[in-house]
Amino acid sequence: MSLLNIARRIIFWSLDFIKGSPIRNHYNEINQILGNPNSKKSTERRKELLDYILNHAVNSAPIYSTYKTFRSLQDFPVINKILIQENYNAFKSTAYLNKKQYKVSTSGSTGVPFTVYQNKNKKYRNTADTIYLFEQIGYKIGFKLYQLTNWDELNKGYLKLKFQNIIKLDISKINDNKIDSIIKILKKNKFPKYFLGIASSFESICKYLDKINSLPININAKFFIAYSDSLNDYTANAIKKYFNAPIISRYSNAEQGQIAQQKLTNDNYFYINWASYYVEILNINHDIPAKEREIGRIVITDLFNFSMPLIRYDTGDLGVFELNKFNEICLVQIEGRKMDAIYDTSGKLISAYSINPEFHKYYENIVQYQFIQIKRNEYIIKLNVLKKFEFEQDLINNFKKVLGNNAIINIEYVDEIPQLSSAKRKKVLNLYHKNIKIS
Repeated sequence: MSLLNIARRIIFWSLDFIKGSPIRNHYNEINQILGNPNSKKSTERRKELLDYILNHAVNSAPIYSTYKTFRSLQDFPVINKILIQENYNAFKSTAYLNKKQYKVSTSGSTGVPFTVYQNKNKKYRNTADTIYLFEQIGYKIGFKLYQLTNWDELNKGYLKLKFQNIIKLDISKINDNKIDSIIKILKKNKFPKYFLGIASSFESICKYLDKINSLPININAKFFIAYSDSLNDYTANAIKKYFNAPIISRYSNAEQGQIAQQKLTNDNYFYINWASYYVEILNINHDIPAKEREIGRIVITDLFNFSMPLIRYDTGDLGVFELNKFNEICLVQIEGRKMDAIYDTSGKLISAYSINPEFHKYYENIVQYQFIQIKRNEYIIKLNVLKKFEFEQDLINNFKKVLGNNAIINIEYVDEIPQLSSAKRKKVLNLYHKNIKIS
C-alpha cells in the first residue's frame, strides 16, 4: 500500500474522530453484530434497534400513527413505492422536518422513480456499512477503486473522487471502442486494482475479450464486486479466466443502502446485513413468510432512517432464502423486479434461474439476449449474435420444456439490446403480466 493511500485512510479516520467518531462507532457495532450474529449481545442489540425505529415511526410519522399499540413488526402493513408516493408527506418524520436531511433518488429505470430523505446518522451508517463490507473481501479505505457505472447518475465531484481514490469508468452506451479504451486504461500500470460495477458491464467486457480471442490480461486485479443486475455463471468464470481475480455480488438499493453481499467462500450465499436492516422474504401474494427455497418478495425494514421511516418496505425484488450451516438466514437467489417476472403458459412463476441458463448453453454464439413475455403463452427472444445462429429450434425446444409445450416462441435478431438510463440491460422483460396474482 502506497504512502498516499495510507495518508488517505489516516485523513478519513482523523476527520471522523474530530466529528466524534460517528462512522467508527457505527463500524464497531456492525462488526460486533455481523461478526457474532448469533451471540446474545448481537441478538439483543438487533431487537433494540428494531424496537427503537418502530416506536419512532408510530410517534413521529403520520402514516404510522394508528399503529401505536403494535406488539410486533408483523402488526405493520407492507408498503411499496406507489403507496409512499401517494402519501409522501405522511411518511416524513415530524421530528426531522427542521433538521439536516439528505435526498437520495432512484432513476426509475426498473420501477417507479422516487426520492427518499435520510437523516445524517443514516448517512453515517451507510458509510460504515460500505466500509465493513469492502473490508470483508480485502479492500481498505485509500485503495484505488475502479467503478463501472453510468456516471451521469452519480453526484460525485472531481475532488471527492480524487480523495476517495475512485477512478470512474463510464459504461453508459458501452460498445467495443469504449471497452477497448477501458482495457488500455487498466493496462497503464500494475498497481493493485479493485473493481465495483454493474454486473452486465463486466459481462460486456468479457464478451468483447471473447470476440477478439484475448489472452488473460495481467492488470493486477484483486477482486470484482458486481451489483445492480444479476451476475451469471458465464461472467463469473470469464472474469477469473481473463483477470485471474474472484468476483462476488452485492445486493443494495439507492433508497436504503447495502443489504447483502456474498463472501469469497464460493458458497453463493448472500449474507444479509442484519446490523442495519430487518429483512423478510414474504409470500408472493400474501403478507406471510415465504417457505425456505420458495420465491418470495424481499421486504426490508430500515433500522436507521429516522427522517423517513420505511417499515416493511417491499423493494419490488424477488428472492429465495436458505438456512446455512450456522442456521443463519441467507439469500441464495435474487431475481430482480417482480414486475418483470416471467410465467409459464399455465400462469406459474418461472425463476430467472431457469431462464438465463438456457442462453448460457450457446454463450459463445450470443453477444446479447433479451427474453420477453408478451401474452399468456407468447414470448419473444431477441438475440444479438456474432454470426448466423444455427440453434434456433434447439433453443425453442429447450424453452418449451420450461414454459410449456403450447408456448409460442419467436426469435428476433437485433444489432443491440438497448441500455436503460442506469446503464443496465434488461435480460428479462414482461409486457403482459404486470399485476397478475401468481397461482
